[in-house]
Amino acid sequence: MEAITAIYTRQSTKDFIEGKQISSEDLSTILKCGMTAPVGMRRYDTLHLTVVQSKELLDEIMDISDMRTAERPHAPLYKAPTIILVSSRFEREDHIEYANVACVIENMTIAATALGLGSVYLWSVIRVLKNNPGLLQKFNLPEGFVPVSVLALGYPATPFTPKDGPRHEIEVNYIK
Repeated sequence: MEAITAIYTRQSTKDFIEGKQISSEDLSTILKCGMTAPVGMRRYDTLHLTVVQSKELLDEIMDISDMRTAERPHAPLYKAPTIILVSSRFEREDHIEYANVACVIENMTIAATALGLGSVYLWSVIRVLKNNPGLLQKFNLPEGFVPVSVLALGYPATPFTPKDGPRHEIEVNYIK
């Protein structure tokens, strides 16, 4: 899939095929795409990626989470077999780290879409991790790194249809 089509087609997947793991090759490609994201002042050493495919750890996140409801019984991970926790060292007052993490995740979501995989950018899982130090410790983050966001990956239960334009609009003004 070409880049523009992948960007237009990308959508948040909130229903993954349970138990169908993504391939090592696809995971490697997605991680490499994350590593090519634009990062302020090329401070890639302030970022860390943690791949979790352990069903036990994913189930523990689900068990601890308070996000599940009758309407969303599979929140917050939506049966994804793989998550990538993106962490950062916070070294600047302007908190550019949030933008850096967002760029890394966006590159990975586009790569996943191009490979026919689903993804969803998860913010709520960070609260679960921060409120449960014992759970966070299981992620073996390097010293000084703080979890910022999570990307869930897997095969979408409902395949997406390629799009030829944006689904949403953002107001634009031009100054010439």
